[in-house]
Amino acid sequence: MDAGYTLVRAVAFTVDVDRDVNQACQGQLCSISQGGGARFSSSADGLKAVLRVLERAGTKATFFWEGRTAQELSKNMDLPSMMKGHEVALHGHEHEDFSGEGTGIPMDRGMVKQALDQGDAALDAVFGKAPRGFRAPYQRVSVPLFEELVARGCLYDSSETAQLMDGRIVPYRNSYGLLEAPVCWASDRKGRKIVSYLWPYHEGKRPMSDYMDLVEQFEEGLLVIATHSWHMVESFCGGLHPQERIERGMKEMGDLLDAVKGSGAELVTIKEYLEREHGL
Repeated sequence: MDAGYTLVRAVAFTVDVDRDVNQACQGQLCSISQGGGARFSSSADGLKAVLRVLERAGTKATFFWEGRTAQELSKNMDLPSMMKGHEVALHGHEHEDFSGEGTGIPMDRGMVKQALDQGDAALDAVFGKAPRGFRAPYQRVSVPLFEELVARGCLYDSSETAQLMDGRIVPYRNSYGLLEAPVCWASDRKGRKIVSYLWPYHEGKRPMSDYMDLVEQFEEGLLVIATHSWHMVESFCGGLHPQERIERGMKEMGDLLDAVKGSGAELVTIKEYLEREHGL
């Protein structure tokens, strides 16, 4: 715990904006969209849907942008205007698996640097230069990745997952000295593990009420909730959603944000919280 930390109850809603239905591919560094290649239409449509939900809720969020996706979406969308009031952070350039777990290509320090250089350059070109936080694609990290993030002055990492203990989860400095704002895991009402990534909800494996219960368990610190923009309009297992399901998903995401507010927690960006509570 950093000196001067004061007990607060804050929730950061975060969105990974990356290529549609992405998955690591053996033998290549960049990820592919389901079916091959890289596509971005669901990510674009899902981004619009997420932003409508946030606007209705009067809520700001942290968006972890894949560099290539920012480049592609900026061709037809005014991304700087759309991100006004929100935090822009980095999510790699080609949705790289920095660990090599899914590709069979563990990335050394030089490969990591090149990927982060490309990602930062892409976000600089679209959003302007600024220090940023980072989340690793697939939440897969490595020693070379952390070493490079520290060397380039990354503001924080949000790739790890930590347990909600006695209602408390707080950012911490990892062994490299980098501030970590972890995603959360806990046990649900049935004693099953639940992670604060909304993937199971979008895939029809958990109701949104499970995540509302998670918010109710949370008492101190920073609870990071995460999702993907493309998941608003497409699922990994079921393909593109009909309009009725998209609208239901938007309503239920709004219900989750309302539940956060109703619980008395403050909705913040990760950067905002770390600046205030950890002297970022």
